[in-house]
Amino acid sequence: MDRRFPSSRKLIGRSFAAFLAIFFLAYIIWFPIGYMLAALSSLFRHHSKLTSVLDPGVDQDCNIKQTDIYLSPLQPTPLQFCDTRASLLESLSNGLRHGFDEPYFGKGTSSLCIPTDEICMVLERFHGIIFIGDDISRAIYLAFNMLLREDLVYGALKGPDILSDQDRNNCRCDNQFLDECSSFGISSSEDLEMIVRSGSGCSYYSCHRIPHAYIPVDTFPASPSSIAAFKDLTYQKPNPWQPSPVVFSFGHASSFDIEMSTSALDEWLALALAAERNIPVLFLSPPAIGTPESNTVVWQFHQRMSTVAKLKHVDVLGLYNLTLQATSMNEGRNFGGRVALAEAMMIINWLSKLETS
Repeated sequence: MDRRFPSSRKLIGRSFAAFLAIFFLAYIIWFPIGYMLAALSSLFRHHSKLTSVLDPGVDQDCNIKQTDIYLSPLQPTPLQFCDTRASLLESLSNGLRHGFDEPYFGKGTSSLCIPTDEICMVLERFHGIIFIGDDISRAIYLAFNMLLREDLVYGALKGPDILSDQDRNNCRCDNQFLDECSSFGISSSEDLEMIVRSGSGCSYYSCHRIPHAYIPVDTFPASPSSIAAFKDLTYQKPNPWQPSPVVFSFGHASSFDIEMSTSALDEWLALALAAERNIPVLFLSPPAIGTPESNTVVWQFHQRMSTVAKLKHVDVLGLYNLTLQATSMNEGRNFGGRVALAEAMMIINWLSKLETS
């Protein structure tokens, strides 16, 4: 009998076992590496798309860099990105800058840099988006439109064609956020649609299918016109479960008065409840304002109103840390495009985490 056959069979079995061992080892090594590479690829894809907003010409005009709006983690992994709304707001509210006007880092987990086409996908999940309140909400709404129009020079304005030469020079870039230029500012998606239909310059606009608006509110009780505008945007809409998110600020309007701000918040929550629709609310805790004495008042307001809002099941985004080491205008009441664009991207991240059913 040939005794070599059993030996050959053993050799084949050992070779097969060795092959399986090598395959398994390669799998457990490559799988996490491949996962991390996919995450990095996604991150870099976001950065490359952001250059459509911040191309070199715009950067030279307005001196705004990509890192002013968004800075990725130093060593990005999938676990470093916020996976819940609560962790996102915690990260964005409690981040820090490593020096004056340096990029802002979220605490712990990180948010995403969302390019324009994906911003539209986020917004189209809703009936509409409404910014309500004082100049804090107004500045972020203006920056929100700059992102949708991919225009940092005049993107917050109804169009440079309606401005005189002097106003065009005085209301560009950061100056779009000044009170002197407020009459030219966009207040709703209808303004943008009118610009597009008119065929005027700088008429590019994404996200045509979703209405959005800023409703100015700086008094309590709110004016009848502000309430009517809110009802037009939210009441009697089809599909009551599809959200109409509200972004609300009242710190500057109340001069950091806790009682007045609480009353104003209650008023708008009651209006939202009466709509019998799904209206999630985000309360914006105010930015730092300049002097240490003033900032003490702002910080105390932030702490107390954050507690009040959360007890009412309202989400809270704190803007204090973001602005504490940022260049401001108007004695700390305005921070220009860098901060406003970063805040607008934070709002879009919050919108992306909202449930739609």
